[in-house]
Amino acid sequence: MAKIVIAGKSNCPYYARSELLGDKLSRNLPDFQLHKIVVKPEEWDTWLKDTCSLREWEHKKSPLVWRELIDRGGKGVLIGGANEFQEYANGYYGVQSTQNSEDMQKISEENKAYKIEEDKEEEAFKALSHPLHVCITNASNPVCYNLVDAMARGDVFGDSTEISLHLLDDKSNMESLEGLKMEAMDLAHGLLREIIVTSEVSKAFKGCDAIVVMNDLIQSEKESRDDFVKRSVEYHVKYAKAINDNAKKEVKVLVTGNGPTNLNVYMMIENAPNIPKQNIVGLSRRLENNAKSVVAEKLSINPNGVVDLIVWGNINGDSFIDISKCRVHGYDGAIWGPPSFSLPAAEMIWDKKWMENEFVELVKNRHQKSQELMGHSASMSRAAAIETTLAHWWNGSPQGQIFSFVVASEGWYDVPEGLPCSFPVTISPEGSWSVVQDLEQTDAIKEKIKAAIKDIIADKNVIYPPPKPPTPPPSEVKVTIVDPKNQEKTDGDKAAESDSNTEAKLATIIEEKTADSLNLKTPDSGPKPE
Repeated sequence: MAKIVIAGKSNCPYYARSELLGDKLSRNLPDFQLHKIVVKPEEWDTWLKDTCSLREWEHKKSPLVWRELIDRGGKGVLIGGANEFQEYANGYYGVQSTQNSEDMQKISEENKAYKIEEDKEEEAFKALSHPLHVCITNASNPVCYNLVDAMARGDVFGDSTEISLHLLDDKSNMESLEGLKMEAMDLAHGLLREIIVTSEVSKAFKGCDAIVVMNDLIQSEKESRDDFVKRSVEYHVKYAKAINDNAKKEVKVLVTGNGPTNLNVYMMIENAPNIPKQNIVGLSRRLENNAKSVVAEKLSINPNGVVDLIVWGNINGDSFIDISKCRVHGYDGAIWGPPSFSLPAAEMIWDKKWMENEFVELVKNRHQKSQELMGHSASMSRAAAIETTLAHWWNGSPQGQIFSFVVASEGWYDVPEGLPCSFPVTISPEGSWSVVQDLEQTDAIKEKIKAAIKDIIADKNVIYPPPKPPTPPPSEVKVTIVDPKNQEKTDGDKAAESDSNTEAKLATIIEEKTADSLNLKTPDSGPKPE
């Protein structure tokens, strides 16, 4: 589907003619989409130069008209000025402008006066408004495309909270973000105060109340796991330092994406000392939702009816899906009750082998399988996980329900202090999370959590290798050069010689005692014969 964009100076009669022609096409063609950009005369030259430079066009006058493909993105196709747009409308749709020069001049004067009045009203309104500043990194990702509408509708931060949306990405993606900005403003949501598109990190994080740090990093085939971890950490450390210097001190930061999420949370906490550590958390909700969907399919219920399912451990690594506390609503069993009535999920499944083996594999492969079936990334479910996590973090989670967050440990469940781990949490209406403590755990569950902790520590050791045990000092070795002729006897030789001497002495003693008893003398006792 295509969209026609008409931009021009507010006092330009040719913009007025193009604008009216566009309105006519929009009224008569149901699939024709039109977007208008009105610029003050004193700002037109700068705006035109920047726009043409970004899109690699050559155009010198007002208006500027181009065509965009909404579903494909890209820089768009330049149509030209007023005359070119007239030819385009006539050639494609058989529609022409009937405005004469006098009418065009009157309309242009009205446009200029209206633009001045509109700008005054907007400035006055902004002076009274204090919108929530929200930043999304890697904003050209399709996940962001799905997030913007929910945020602008009020589904995330509340139906009375205005937002100023900051979209951050590389310079190479600015064109795509400009198109996203245009479409978002066309939604005409009253809560969307403004959209700022930028590639400057400090500008994107300036004064932010909430930041979604989202990456799309992928480990290449030739890249080792350690090198990928280091690259992911470098990406997040850069953002952590900028957030520390530019965002509000009470900013809430949600970390999500590929790579070692737990380690990325740890590194951001370490490199953003001005931000409270409880305000930097990692996303567990996507994995949690995947597991809820698998349970729901097994029991033929709505995934929304699966509650209190807990994700422990290392997101995007070794994690453990705990359904020991999980309950289900709406199960078609022998016992029924009101909507608030729930049953233990493990008892309803009643298949220990399935829960220990097949369930784990189904959850592990669900995200990848959905992407393979669709032929593109599963951005809608990931966006929904971010959306609901932020909504609960801002406004509180449903009373009595348990969810999961990746947060820095304070020693809970024997997880080392300071190590980020996915824990069961509840969130108060004021937006403060707290870990659910003292949950009973079997020995098997404890062992699986320990294995997940080892995996988190292994990722951390890539960046902070554990100290090696000290090498003992080399012992002194005494070297003696021996003359082969006078070579010392071996221990074996010495032992044999010692045994021989002992036997000889013993024989002499026996002989002497025998001679004494017989009153005999040894040959050496008497005088020698002459």
